[in-house]
Amino acid sequence: MNSVFSILFLLNVSLISPNEQKDISPFTSTATAPQSNAKVTSIAASISGNKITIYWTVEENQSADLFELEKSTDGKNFTMAALVFGTDKQETGKYEFFETAVSNQPVSYRIKLVNKNKIAEYSKTVQAIKQ
Repeated sequence: MNSVFSILFLLNVSLISPNEQKDISPFTSTATAPQSNAKVTSIAASISGNKITIYWTVEENQSADLFELEKSTDGKNFTMAALVFGTDKQETGKYEFFETAVSNQPVSYRIKLVNKNKIAEYSKTVQAIKQ
């Protein structure tokens, strides 16, 4: 009896033409308008005592996935200092990161912004100098 039911089920499915099928799947994707990419519009670094603060502002913030804060002591070779996840806040987002100044040597910072569509871009480089 199982094989008869299976054959009838297969026949039933094959008799439905593509024009007659209704898409009722809860997993169906819907088309959305393309998102514009987020962009770091400003970045600054300041030092107060032993604390370095890096501030940055992002336009189209809702498109940002994450920020890799990179630093360098020679201005050429950068390493990741922190990973900051974006918020879903619409339009402009403001971020900051703190770290301890460990020497009197200048330190350069930049942001690698990775958008939700995986397109990445770098901010300009700023320098923090301990007085």
